[in-house]
Amino acid sequence: VDQSTWSEMKSYLESNPAIAKGLQNFSKNPEAMRGWLQTQALAEHYQKQLDGPDQVAKFKERMAALQSDEEVRVVFDEIQKHGLKGSMKFWSDEALLLKINEKMGGVPVELQPILNKISDTPLSLSEAAANGDMKAVTEYLKKSQSVDAPDSKGITALGHAIGANRVAVVKFLLESRADAHSVDAKGNTGMHYAAGYGRKELLEYLLRVEGVSADRANLEGQTPLRLAELNKHKACVDLLLS
Repeated sequence: VDQSTWSEMKSYLESNPAIAKGLQNFSKNPEAMRGWLQTQALAEHYQKQLDGPDQVAKFKERMAALQSDEEVRVVFDEIQKHGLKGSMKFWSDEALLLKINEKMGGVPVELQPILNKISDTPLSLSEAAANGDMKAVTEYLKKSQSVDAPDSKGITALGHAIGANRVAVVKFLLESRADAHSVDAKGNTGMHYAAGYGRKELLEYLLRVEGVSADRANLEGQTPLRLAELNKHKACVDLLLS
């Protein structure tokens, strides 16, 4: 992006805080980012295919059909009226972007490996933690990614790792000073997640972590024991009562 385009974008975002906030949330949402990356890969692929008059003609035909399509015409209208600023409104609309791709002919076979790689690559610390991808977790932390940075749902990497029962990742995050006292925006601790998801081994481990209370209630007034009881995780209930 050149300087003039960036200045235009910056000015637009400053005068449209709702869109700016949406883009900020987009950067915390791996699924939205993944959809955008896949769409970008498709766009680059189609661009490379325009190497002859026949291909250009076919592409123009498809674009003309898209612009008259009721489902996606709004995108082209906004781009024609506002240029880059108009397109920004749709950057996080994965469903719409994929719909455009489908109408352009679907996913080319030769592009599938690239799309698969995008699908398989963790795009945030929280996603890497949930997947149990220790290598990716380590890399994110090396890049000075805050260990307690919440995702678009307000959940930290530690919360995701506990929920997904990624024991090794949980221990590594705690060694990296992840906060076990707060793992989401609802007042839950790591112990709430371990008890609520029935992760007995992790619950035992967290009970040994200094300062982590088994009696602390979340914002809904629920303790780890209450969550274990509600979700019928008897082993966790017995452990918390012992």
